[in-house]
Amino acid sequence: MLTVITVTIAVAAIINLIRMMGYLVGADIYTIRKARSKGRVLPTYRPSVSLVVPMHNEGPIVERTLEHLLKVDYEPLQIIVVDDGSTDDTAERIIAFKLAHDRGGILEAFTKKNGGKAEALNTAIRTRATGELVMCLDGDSFLAPDAVEKSVAYFADERVVASASNVNILPDGTVLGFIQRFEYLVSHHMKKAQTAFNVEYIIGGIGSMFRRSTLDEVGLYDTNTMTEDIDLTLKIIAHKGNRSSRVVFAADSLVYTEAVPSVRSLYKQRTRWKYGRAQAFYKHWRLFFSLDRKHKLALSWFMLPVVVFQEAMGILEPLMAALIFVIGFVYHSPATILSAIMLMSMFGVLNVVGNTQLSRRDKLLMSAAAPLMYLGFYVITAIEYVSLLYLIVKLHRVPTSISRDQVTWVSPERSGAVLAAAA
Repeated sequence: MLTVITVTIAVAAIINLIRMMGYLVGADIYTIRKARSKGRVLPTYRPSVSLVVPMHNEGPIVERTLEHLLKVDYEPLQIIVVDDGSTDDTAERIIAFKLAHDRGGILEAFTKKNGGKAEALNTAIRTRATGELVMCLDGDSFLAPDAVEKSVAYFADERVVASASNVNILPDGTVLGFIQRFEYLVSHHMKKAQTAFNVEYIIGGIGSMFRRSTLDEVGLYDTNTMTEDIDLTLKIIAHKGNRSSRVVFAADSLVYTEAVPSVRSLYKQRTRWKYGRAQAFYKHWRLFFSLDRKHKLALSWFMLPVVVFQEAMGILEPLMAALIFVIGFVYHSPATILSAIMLMSMFGVLNVVGNTQLSRRDKLLMSAAAPLMYLGFYVITAIEYVSLLYLIVKLHRVPTSISRDQVTWVSPERSGAVLAAAA
Protein backbone atom coordinates (compact mmCIF):
# COMPACT_ATOMS: atom_id res chain seq x y z
CA MET A 1 0.00 0.00 0.00
CA LEU A 2 2.83 2.36 0.90
CA THR A 3 4.46 1.66 -2.47
CA VAL A 4 1.25 2.51 -4.31
CA ILE A 5 0.90 5.80 -2.41
CA THR A 6 4.55 6.68 -3.04
CA VAL A 7 4.29 5.93 -6.77
CA THR A 8 1.03 7.91 -7.01
CA ILE A 9 2.59 10.90 -5.29
CA ALA A 10 5.69 10.67 -7.49
CA VAL A 11 3.59 10.57 -10.67
CA ALA A 12 1.50 13.53 -9.45
CA ALA A 13 4.69 15.47 -8.67
CA ILE A 14 6.12 14.79 -12.14
CA ILE A 15 2.87 15.86 -13.81
CA ASN A 16 2.86 19.03 -11.71
CA LEU A 17 6.48 19.77 -12.65
CA ILE A 18 5.72 19.33 -16.37
CA ARG A 19 2.68 21.58 -15.95
CA MET A 20 4.78 24.31 -14.31
CA MET A 21 7.38 24.19 -17.06
CA GLY A 22 4.65 24.19 -19.68
CA TYR A 23 3.16 27.33 -18.19
CA LEU A 24 6.52 29.10 -18.27
CA VAL A 25 7.11 28.14 -21.91
CA GLY A 26 3.55 29.07 -22.85
CA ALA A 27 3.89 32.44 -21.15
CA ASP A 28 7.01 33.14 -23.22
CA ILE A 29 5.17 32.15 -26.41
CA TYR A 30 2.37 34.54 -25.45
CA THR A 31 4.85 37.38 -24.87
CA ILE A 32 6.64 36.77 -28.19
CA ARG A 33 3.36 36.70 -30.12
CA LYS A 34 2.22 39.86 -28.35
CA ALA A 35 5.45 41.65 -29.27
CA ARG A 36 5.13 40.58 -32.90
CA SER A 37 1.54 41.80 -33.13
CA LYS A 38 2.32 45.17 -31.58
CA GLY A 39 1.35 47.95 -33.91
CA ARG A 40 -0.86 45.77 -36.11
CA VAL A 41 -4.10 47.06 -34.56
CA LEU A 42 -5.52 49.77 -36.79
CA PRO A 43 -6.03 53.10 -34.97
CA THR A 44 -9.43 53.29 -36.68
CA TYR A 45 -10.67 50.30 -34.65
CA ARG A 46 -12.59 52.15 -31.97
CA PRO A 47 -15.78 50.28 -31.09
CA SER A 48 -18.19 51.64 -28.50
CA VAL A 49 -17.85 50.08 -25.03
CA SER A 50 -20.38 49.70 -22.22
CA LEU A 51 -18.70 49.31 -18.82
CA VAL A 52 -21.11 47.63 -16.39
CA VAL A 53 -20.49 47.68 -12.62
CA PRO A 54 -22.94 45.81 -10.35
CA MET A 55 -22.85 46.78 -6.68
CA HIS A 56 -24.33 45.35 -3.51
CA ASN A 57 -23.47 46.70 -0.05
CA GLU A 58 -20.27 48.38 -1.25
CA GLY A 59 -20.58 51.36 1.11
CA PRO A 60 -16.98 51.44 2.42
CA ILE A 61 -15.44 51.59 -1.06
CA VAL A 62 -18.06 52.89 -3.47
CA GLU A 63 -16.64 56.41 -3.87
CA ARG A 64 -13.16 55.14 -4.65
CA THR A 65 -14.52 52.75 -7.28
CA LEU A 66 -16.58 55.52 -8.91
CA GLU A 67 -13.64 57.92 -8.83
CA HIS A 68 -11.51 55.46 -10.79
CA LEU A 69 -14.33 54.86 -13.27
CA LEU A 70 -14.22 58.55 -14.19
CA LYS A 71 -10.48 58.23 -14.85
CA VAL A 72 -10.92 55.60 -17.56
CA ASP A 73 -9.43 56.99 -20.77
CA TYR A 74 -11.52 55.69 -23.66
CA GLU A 75 -14.14 56.99 -26.06
CA PRO A 76 -16.88 56.19 -26.92
CA LEU A 77 -17.55 54.84 -23.41
CA GLN A 78 -20.77 54.24 -21.50
CA ILE A 79 -20.52 53.55 -17.75
CA ILE A 80 -23.46 51.81 -16.09
CA VAL A 81 -23.56 51.38 -12.30
CA VAL A 82 -26.37 49.19 -10.99
CA ASP A 83 -27.17 48.96 -7.28
CA ASP A 84 -28.73 45.56 -6.71
CA GLY A 85 -30.94 46.30 -3.72
CA SER A 86 -28.21 47.16 -1.24
CA THR A 87 -29.24 47.25 2.42
CA ASP A 88 -26.55 49.78 3.36
CA ASP A 89 -26.04 53.30 2.00
CA THR A 90 -24.49 52.25 -1.34
CA ALA A 91 -27.32 53.72 -3.43
CA GLU A 92 -27.24 57.06 -1.58
CA ARG A 93 -23.46 57.27 -1.95
CA ILE A 94 -23.69 56.62 -5.70
CA ILE A 95 -26.24 59.41 -6.15
CA ALA A 96 -24.24 61.83 -4.01
CA PHE A 97 -21.04 61.08 -5.91
CA LYS A 98 -22.72 61.50 -9.29
CA LEU A 99 -24.18 64.87 -8.32
CA ALA A 100 -20.84 66.09 -6.95
CA HIS A 101 -18.36 64.76 -9.52
CA ASP A 102 -20.03 63.54 -12.73
CA ARG A 103 -20.19 66.88 -14.52
CA GLY A 104 -19.97 65.23 -17.92
CA GLY A 105 -22.92 62.96 -17.20
CA ILE A 106 -20.91 59.85 -18.11
CA LEU A 107 -22.21 57.75 -15.21
CA GLU A 108 -25.56 56.04 -15.64
CA ALA A 109 -26.81 54.74 -12.30
CA PHE A 110 -29.96 52.97 -11.25
CA THR A 111 -31.25 50.81 -8.41
CA LYS A 112 -33.19 47.58 -8.77
CA LYS A 113 -34.65 44.93 -6.51
CA ASN A 114 -32.07 42.49 -5.21
CA GLY A 115 -31.68 39.51 -7.51
CA GLY A 116 -27.99 38.55 -7.42
CA LYS A 117 -24.92 39.61 -9.36
CA ALA A 118 -25.67 37.73 -12.60
CA GLU A 119 -29.23 39.06 -12.71
CA ALA A 120 -27.98 42.60 -12.05
CA LEU A 121 -25.50 42.32 -14.92
CA ASN A 122 -28.17 40.94 -17.23
CA THR A 123 -30.60 43.75 -16.39
CA ALA A 124 -27.99 46.44 -17.01
CA ILE A 125 -26.85 44.87 -20.28
CA ARG A 126 -30.36 44.23 -21.62
CA THR A 127 -31.92 47.56 -20.66
CA ARG A 128 -29.06 50.08 -20.72
CA ALA A 129 -25.93 48.86 -22.56
CA THR A 130 -25.48 50.20 -26.09
CA GLY A 131 -21.82 49.32 -26.74
CA GLU A 132 -20.49 46.90 -29.33
CA LEU A 133 -18.31 45.53 -26.54
CA VAL A 134 -19.40 45.03 -22.93
CA MET A 135 -16.92 45.13 -20.05
CA CYS A 136 -17.88 43.96 -16.55
CA LEU A 137 -16.19 45.06 -13.33
CA ASP A 138 -16.75 44.10 -9.71
CA GLY A 139 -17.80 46.87 -7.35
CA ASP A 140 -14.73 46.48 -5.12
CA SER A 141 -12.22 46.80 -7.98
CA PHE A 142 -10.96 49.42 -10.38
CA LEU A 143 -9.31 49.67 -13.79
CA ALA A 144 -6.06 51.24 -14.87
CA PRO A 145 -6.95 54.32 -16.99
CA ASP A 146 -5.91 52.56 -20.23
CA ALA A 147 -7.38 49.14 -19.36
CA VAL A 148 -10.44 49.49 -21.59
CA GLU A 149 -8.32 50.56 -24.56
CA LYS A 150 -5.89 47.69 -23.98
CA SER A 151 -8.72 45.14 -23.83
CA VAL A 152 -10.41 46.57 -26.92
CA ALA A 153 -7.24 46.01 -28.97
CA TYR A 154 -7.64 42.21 -28.70
CA PHE A 155 -11.05 42.41 -30.36
CA ALA A 156 -9.52 43.79 -33.55
CA ASP A 157 -9.02 40.08 -34.19
CA GLU A 158 -12.50 39.00 -35.28
CA ARG A 159 -11.98 35.55 -33.74
CA VAL A 160 -11.80 36.98 -30.21
CA VAL A 161 -15.19 36.92 -28.49
CA ALA A 162 -14.11 37.47 -24.86
CA SER A 163 -11.08 38.64 -22.90
CA ALA A 164 -9.95 38.44 -19.27
CA SER A 165 -8.04 41.30 -17.67
CA ASN A 166 -4.85 41.05 -15.63
CA VAL A 167 -6.12 41.16 -12.03
CA ASN A 168 -3.61 42.51 -9.50
CA ILE A 169 -3.87 42.39 -5.72
CA LEU A 170 -3.20 45.72 -4.04
CA PRO A 171 -0.54 45.68 -1.29
CA ASP A 172 -2.17 45.86 2.15
CA GLY A 173 0.84 45.33 4.40
CA THR A 174 -0.29 41.90 5.65
CA VAL A 175 1.34 38.51 5.22
CA LEU A 176 -1.89 36.97 3.90
CA GLY A 177 -2.25 39.81 1.41
CA PHE A 178 1.33 39.36 0.20
CA ILE A 179 0.78 35.63 -0.32
CA GLN A 180 -2.33 36.33 -2.41
CA ARG A 181 -0.47 38.96 -4.41
CA PHE A 182 2.24 36.41 -5.23
CA GLU A 183 -0.37 33.78 -6.03
CA TYR A 184 -2.12 36.05 -8.53
CA LEU A 185 1.23 36.91 -10.09
CA VAL A 186 1.88 33.23 -10.78
CA SER A 187 -1.63 32.82 -12.18
CA HIS A 188 -0.90 35.55 -14.76
CA HIS A 189 1.71 33.30 -16.40
CA MET A 190 -0.70 30.38 -16.29
CA LYS A 191 -3.34 32.40 -18.12
CA LYS A 192 -0.79 33.62 -20.67
CA ALA A 193 0.11 30.00 -21.40
CA GLN A 194 -3.54 28.94 -21.61
CA THR A 195 -4.13 31.68 -24.18
CA ALA A 196 -1.00 30.73 -26.13
CA PHE A 197 -2.18 27.10 -26.29
CA ASN A 198 -5.81 28.19 -26.83
CA VAL A 199 -7.12 26.31 -23.78
CA GLU A 200 -8.36 29.28 -21.74
CA TYR A 201 -11.70 28.46 -20.12
CA ILE A 202 -12.23 31.15 -17.46
CA ILE A 203 -12.93 34.80 -18.21
CA GLY A 204 -13.02 36.15 -14.65
CA GLY A 205 -15.61 38.70 -13.61
CA ILE A 206 -13.15 41.51 -12.84
CA GLY A 207 -12.46 43.38 -16.07
CA SER A 208 -14.03 40.79 -18.38
CA MET A 209 -14.91 42.02 -21.88
CA PHE A 210 -17.27 40.43 -24.40
CA ARG A 211 -18.69 41.11 -27.81
CA ARG A 212 -22.30 42.18 -27.28
CA SER A 213 -23.36 39.99 -30.18
CA THR A 214 -21.84 36.95 -28.44
CA LEU A 215 -23.64 37.72 -25.17
CA ASP A 216 -26.91 37.98 -27.05
CA GLU A 217 -26.25 34.69 -28.85
CA VAL A 218 -25.78 32.74 -25.62
CA GLY A 219 -28.46 34.53 -23.60
CA LEU A 220 -26.19 36.52 -21.25
CA TYR A 221 -25.33 35.19 -17.78
CA ASP A 222 -27.08 32.22 -16.23
CA THR A 223 -28.30 32.98 -12.71
CA ASN A 224 -28.13 29.50 -11.17
CA THR A 225 -24.41 29.03 -10.43
CA MET A 226 -22.11 30.48 -7.78
CA THR A 227 -19.47 31.43 -10.36
CA GLU A 228 -21.38 33.11 -13.16
CA ASP A 229 -18.13 34.06 -14.91
CA ILE A 230 -16.88 30.48 -15.35
CA ASP A 231 -20.37 29.38 -16.35
CA LEU A 232 -20.63 32.09 -19.02
CA THR A 233 -17.18 31.32 -20.43
CA LEU A 234 -17.95 27.62 -20.80
CA LYS A 235 -21.35 28.46 -22.28
CA ILE A 236 -19.67 30.64 -24.92
CA ILE A 237 -17.11 27.93 -25.73
CA ALA A 238 -19.81 25.25 -25.89
CA HIS A 239 -21.87 27.39 -28.26
CA LYS A 240 -19.18 28.91 -30.49
CA GLY A 241 -16.29 26.52 -30.02
CA ASN A 242 -12.65 27.55 -29.69
CA ARG A 243 -11.35 27.01 -33.21
CA SER A 244 -12.85 29.87 -35.19
CA SER A 245 -13.63 31.75 -31.95
CA ARG A 246 -11.26 32.49 -29.06
CA VAL A 247 -11.38 33.61 -25.45
CA VAL A 248 -8.10 35.23 -24.39
CA PHE A 249 -6.12 36.75 -21.53
CA ALA A 250 -5.34 40.46 -21.95
CA ALA A 251 -2.12 40.68 -19.94
CA ASP A 252 -1.69 44.43 -20.45
CA SER A 253 -5.23 45.32 -19.34
CA LEU A 254 -4.62 45.95 -15.65
CA VAL A 255 -7.30 45.70 -12.97
CA TYR A 256 -6.80 46.14 -9.23
CA THR A 257 -8.66 44.66 -6.29
CA GLU A 258 -8.26 44.07 -2.56
CA ALA A 259 -6.80 40.95 -1.04
CA VAL A 260 -9.21 38.86 1.00
CA PRO A 261 -8.41 40.11 4.53
CA SER A 262 -8.90 37.00 6.67
CA VAL A 263 -8.41 33.25 6.55
CA ARG A 264 -12.13 32.72 7.09
CA SER A 265 -13.06 34.95 4.15
CA LEU A 266 -10.43 33.29 1.98
CA TYR A 267 -11.94 29.90 2.79
CA LYS A 268 -15.39 31.17 1.79
CA GLN A 269 -13.98 32.56 -1.46
CA ARG A 270 -12.19 29.37 -2.43
CA THR A 271 -15.17 27.21 -1.47
CA ARG A 272 -17.39 29.32 -3.70
CA TRP A 273 -14.88 29.05 -6.55
CA LYS A 274 -14.61 25.26 -6.27
CA TYR A 275 -18.31 24.61 -5.88
CA GLY A 276 -19.21 27.09 -8.63
CA ARG A 277 -16.72 25.52 -11.03
CA ALA A 278 -18.18 22.09 -10.26
CA GLN A 279 -21.62 23.47 -11.10
CA ALA A 280 -20.34 24.93 -14.38
CA PHE A 281 -18.55 21.69 -15.31
CA TYR A 282 -21.70 19.69 -14.59
CA LYS A 283 -23.80 22.01 -16.76
CA HIS A 284 -21.32 21.84 -19.64
CA TRP A 285 -20.16 18.23 -19.28
CA ARG A 286 -20.45 17.73 -23.05
CA LEU A 287 -17.30 19.84 -23.47
CA PHE A 288 -15.28 17.03 -21.88
CA PHE A 289 -13.86 14.72 -24.56
CA SER A 290 -15.96 16.51 -27.17
CA LEU A 291 -15.74 15.22 -30.74
CA ASP A 292 -17.38 18.32 -32.16
CA ARG A 293 -15.00 19.82 -34.72
CA LYS A 294 -15.51 23.33 -33.32
CA HIS A 295 -13.80 22.29 -30.07
CA LYS A 296 -10.04 21.85 -30.01
CA LEU A 297 -8.80 18.57 -28.54
CA ALA A 298 -6.27 20.47 -26.41
CA LEU A 299 -9.16 21.90 -24.40
CA SER A 300 -11.70 19.07 -24.44
CA TRP A 301 -9.35 16.11 -24.22
CA PHE A 302 -6.52 17.61 -22.18
CA MET A 303 -7.09 20.89 -20.30
CA LEU A 304 -10.53 20.26 -18.81
CA PRO A 305 -9.86 16.61 -17.81
CA VAL A 306 -6.51 17.63 -16.29
CA VAL A 307 -8.22 20.31 -14.21
CA VAL A 308 -10.57 17.70 -12.77
CA PHE A 309 -7.67 15.26 -12.26
CA GLN A 310 -5.64 17.87 -10.39
CA GLU A 311 -8.63 18.71 -8.22
CA ALA A 312 -9.08 15.04 -7.38
CA MET A 313 -5.37 14.61 -6.68
CA GLY A 314 -5.61 17.49 -4.24
CA ILE A 315 -6.91 15.00 -1.72
CA LEU A 316 -3.33 13.62 -1.55
CA GLU A 317 -1.83 17.03 -0.77
CA PRO A 318 -1.27 16.32 2.96
CA LEU A 319 0.41 13.00 2.07
CA MET A 320 2.69 14.72 -0.42
CA ALA A 321 3.69 17.41 2.09
CA ALA A 322 4.15 14.83 4.82
CA LEU A 323 6.31 12.65 2.56
CA ILE A 324 8.67 15.54 1.84
CA PHE A 325 9.10 16.39 5.52
CA VAL A 326 9.33 12.77 6.67
CA ILE A 327 12.11 12.09 4.18
CA GLY A 328 13.80 15.34 5.17
CA PHE A 329 13.71 14.91 8.94
CA VAL A 330 13.12 11.24 9.77
CA TYR A 331 15.59 9.97 7.17
CA HIS A 332 17.95 12.91 7.68
CA SER A 333 17.75 14.09 4.08
CA PRO A 334 17.45 17.89 4.23
CA ALA A 335 18.28 17.98 0.51
CA THR A 336 14.71 16.77 -0.16
CA ILE A 337 13.20 19.80 1.55
CA LEU A 338 15.80 22.19 0.16
CA SER A 339 15.30 20.95 -3.39
CA ALA A 340 11.53 21.45 -3.08
CA ILE A 341 12.06 24.98 -1.75
CA MET A 342 14.61 25.75 -4.48
CA LEU A 343 12.31 24.45 -7.22
CA MET A 344 9.35 26.53 -6.06
CA SER A 345 11.58 29.54 -5.45
CA MET A 346 13.01 29.34 -8.96
CA PHE A 347 9.51 29.00 -10.39
CA GLY A 348 8.41 32.05 -8.39
CA VAL A 349 11.39 34.15 -9.42
CA LEU A 350 10.89 33.29 -13.10
CA ASN A 351 7.27 34.42 -12.80
CA VAL A 352 8.31 37.66 -11.10
CA VAL A 353 11.09 38.49 -13.55
CA GLY A 354 8.87 37.75 -16.53
CA ASN A 355 6.18 40.16 -15.35
CA THR A 356 6.24 43.40 -17.34
CA GLN A 357 3.91 45.34 -15.02
CA LEU A 358 5.93 45.15 -11.81
CA SER A 359 8.33 47.93 -10.89
CA ARG A 360 12.01 47.09 -10.40
CA ARG A 361 11.58 47.57 -6.64
CA ASP A 362 8.65 45.15 -6.50
CA LYS A 363 10.53 42.60 -8.59
CA LEU A 364 13.47 42.69 -6.19
CA LEU A 365 11.19 42.46 -3.15
CA MET A 366 9.13 39.59 -4.48
CA SER A 367 12.14 37.71 -5.84
CA ALA A 368 13.79 37.94 -2.42
CA ALA A 369 10.59 36.65 -0.80
CA ALA A 370 10.21 33.73 -3.23
CA PRO A 371 11.81 31.12 -0.89
CA LEU A 372 9.35 32.09 1.85
CA MET A 373 6.48 31.57 -0.56
CA TYR A 374 7.09 27.82 -0.42
CA LEU A 375 5.75 27.96 3.10
CA GLY A 376 3.35 30.79 2.29
CA PHE A 377 1.64 28.78 -0.40
CA TYR A 378 1.00 26.04 2.14
CA VAL A 379 -1.40 28.50 3.79
CA ILE A 380 -3.33 28.72 0.52
CA THR A 381 -3.00 24.95 0.04
CA ALA A 382 -4.45 24.25 3.49
CA ILE A 383 -7.42 26.51 2.78
CA GLU A 384 -7.89 24.96 -0.65
CA TYR A 385 -7.76 21.49 0.92
CA VAL A 386 -10.53 22.26 3.41
CA SER A 387 -12.54 23.77 0.53
CA LEU A 388 -11.97 20.56 -1.45
CA LEU A 389 -13.28 18.48 1.44
CA TYR A 390 -16.38 20.67 1.49
CA LEU A 391 -16.84 20.14 -2.24
CA ILE A 392 -16.51 16.36 -1.88
CA VAL A 393 -19.11 16.30 0.89
CA LYS A 394 -21.52 18.52 -1.08
CA LEU A 395 -20.78 17.16 -4.56
CA HIS A 396 -23.98 15.13 -4.68
CA ARG A 397 -25.96 18.37 -4.38
CA VAL A 398 -24.52 19.93 -7.53
CA PRO A 399 -27.21 18.63 -9.94
CA THR A 400 -30.06 19.92 -7.79
CA SER A 401 -28.27 23.18 -6.92
CA ILE A 402 -28.40 24.40 -10.52
CA SER A 403 -32.16 23.85 -10.66
CA ARG A 404 -32.61 27.03 -8.63
CA ASP A 405 -33.41 30.15 -10.61
CA GLN A 406 -31.09 32.54 -8.80
CA VAL A 407 -27.98 32.68 -6.67
CA THR A 408 -27.78 35.62 -4.29
CA TRP A 409 -24.77 37.83 -3.66
CA VAL A 410 -21.82 36.43 -1.75
CA SER A 411 -19.85 39.58 -0.98
CA PRO A 412 -16.39 39.34 0.64
CA GLU A 413 -15.28 41.54 3.51
CA ARG A 414 -14.62 45.14 2.53
CA SER A 415 -12.14 47.29 4.39
CA GLY A 416 -11.84 50.17 1.94
CA ALA A 417 -8.45 51.09 3.39
CA VAL A 418 -6.41 49.67 0.55
CA LEU A 419 -8.53 51.22 -2.19
CA ALA A 420 -8.48 54.55 -0.42
CA ALA A 421 -4.69 54.44 -0.29
CA ALA A 422 -4.54 53.62 -3.99
CA ALA A 423 -6.04 56.89 -5.16
